[in-house]
Amino acid sequence: MKIAFVILNYNTFQETKECILSIENKIDTQDYRIIIVDNQSKDDSADKLEKFIQQREKAVLIRNPENLGFAKGNNAGIAYANKNFKPEYMVVLNSDTELMQDNLVETLDKEYKKSDFALLGPLILTADGRCDNSPHFPPTIDHVRKELKTFEKEERIIRQGLYRPYCGIRFFKKIIQEKVLKRDVPDHRNMDFYQYQKQVVLQGCFIVFSEKAFNYVEGFDDRTFLYYEEPILYLNLMKHDLVTVYDPEIVIYHKDGRSTNTVAKKGRDKLIFINKCYQESAKVLLKKLESGQ
Repeated sequence: MKIAFVILNYNTFQETKECILSIENKIDTQDYRIIIVDNQSKDDSADKLEKFIQQREKAVLIRNPENLGFAKGNNAGIAYANKNFKPEYMVVLNSDTELMQDNLVETLDKEYKKSDFALLGPLILTADGRCDNSPHFPPTIDHVRKELKTFEKEERIIRQGLYRPYCGIRFFKKIIQEKVLKRDVPDHRNMDFYQYQKQVVLQGCFIVFSEKAFNYVEGFDDRTFLYYEEPILYLNLMKHDLVTVYDPEIVIYHKDGRSTNTVAKKGRDKLIFINKCYQESAKVLLKKLESGQ
């Protein structure tokens, strides 16, 4: 098979439906399949999706027995696709993304001939008009240690109910550093989004695996539940001297965070959940960097 799409669904029926439609409307081959993996949604989105794809022979729904998180959830779809279809390309994409490219396969074929990539990422347009979410610099021990300390500090602040004042202080501190002290304060560790680049960390909302990648990795590191999957995957690929490519010739749209927003109704509970996921995944990444494995 030429290409398979793995979409992880969690309480996002409408977004997943729109994602499926975007693939059907834009894909430049009929040799494709769509694998929807429901991560035991708490609403009725799995039932709605099952009904929606009944007449769609190119789509299949997998129901996970529990919410396995991003890595394990997507790995279930990856394993199913590789076992049943053996695609040349495997696109793992968030339910809140939409395909904008009408020559995706043609572009992937051209790029694979040029770079022999194991992993490829596109330019990502977001709902707030940004397009700088990818690519990222490779992770370093010092940077991850610093981020982990920040998460630990923020957990204490969240539990004390002081997160809003803390964010305000952090915002004004940044303004003072930039405008008054004239210091360059980077917003993130992202790289130039408009340039074609190799050996970079790619954003996980839309990642293309080539068939070659699965000779070395089975998918994402299943020790994480959410966050940091991309730099860990990057390190796993670099162990085998494989190629990652950021290609802004391919463009997708990302509505950003729709599934995460459903994990808890109360703002404090959601912040604690997200913070916990960040901490646990950062520890996995840090351990991997420190051990060199």
